[in-house]
Amino acid sequence: MVQQSWPFAQALSLLCAMFLCAAEPNSVIATINTGENPSGIAVTPNNLFAYVANNNNNGIPNGDSVSVLNLVYNTLEQTIHDSSFNQPYSVTINAAGTIAYVTNSNGSTVTMINVLTNTVIGEITGFDGPSGFVITPDGAHAYVNNYGGPMAGSGNGTTVSVVDLHANAIVGSPITVGQAPAALAITPDGAYVYVVSYITGNLGAGTVSIINTKDNSVRTNAITGLSGPFAIAITPNGEYAYVTNFGNNNFTPVGTTISIISTSSNTIVDVITLGIQPAGVAITPDGSLAYVSNYSTLYNGPNFTLLTSTQGTVNVIDVPSSTLSSSIIGGIGLSPGAITISPNGQFAYVTNYTSNTVSVIAVPSPLYNINRLTPLYTLQQYESIAKLHQAGLP
Repeated sequence: MVQQSWPFAQALSLLCAMFLCAAEPNSVIATINTGENPSGIAVTPNNLFAYVANNNNNGIPNGDSVSVLNLVYNTLEQTIHDSSFNQPYSVTINAAGTIAYVTNSNGSTVTMINVLTNTVIGEITGFDGPSGFVITPDGAHAYVNNYGGPMAGSGNGTTVSVVDLHANAIVGSPITVGQAPAALAITPDGAYVYVVSYITGNLGAGTVSIINTKDNSVRTNAITGLSGPFAIAITPNGEYAYVTNFGNNNFTPVGTTISIISTSSNTIVDVITLGIQPAGVAITPDGSLAYVSNYSTLYNGPNFTLLTSTQGTVNVIDVPSSTLSSSIIGGIGLSPGAITISPNGQFAYVTNYTSNTVSVIAVPSPLYNINRLTPLYTLQQYESIAKLHQAGLP
């Protein structure tokens, strides 16, 4: 009995680790190392891997890269290097889970990665500081915001480019939006693309432009009154858009709110106060919760020097009631930026720009509902059975 009890305990521990027996909802359950200055992150449709753009703001040699994270074990699986990377900023994976599109914010290209082989298979050219990439539901086109790069200068871009994903080339003329388009999101039905423009970051100066994807007509600066808008997420039912107000890079003012926009009236219908510098936002697939990262990082020196980070946090918003949860998720790394939710709705992943890590948060869900774990469950089941057999157990 003594000889069998230890293997059994090991096996039980393994099972609990795999199925999150001890995971508290809305708590950090793992931290994964990445490359230099992780920014954008995307999870594959099968929930097994995440791709992280390492922005390498410090210019470390060979630091421009993409990290591939194994989400079964919450470990770094692989680091992809390629000469096409130029301060990679965001990652978008197509619905088929076959291609990852990486925007190069200090350049003019988008790099394409074959997700099956983790190799670079090509580039799409003709952008200027691309920093966001959304794909239409039919998979035929993408919209890319040009924040400003080698041509216009950082923060001076004013356009969105349309890409034919069959030809992997820009089509048509650039669509004019507000200055410094920082992020964009597409409605679930694919009818409209909402583009947030940072402008100067001053109080009330930020805007949202709305593109009609049917003919690519645009209502430039259709929504006003935002303060350094940085990220946007649209609810699964398409009724609301959540926009983080990061504030000014000079920290006058420092942003502390998120604006909720009605997509039917295209007006701001609510503003919720959060932490310091709300940065990333993601909404669970069932539309019940919104997760917002608070960057909480200041420059203590002149000309954007002496970057000083304090402990980052994540706020949770109840979407149906538009109310802030009383709990604030701590244990996040320094300078939490982008945030995404796994397709199965079980986990939130937050990139920590200064810590060079990704924090994994357990999202409230029926942890033991096998259907929510498929296909992840199937892989874990096989591994668990193998471990039990190794331990001499039936």
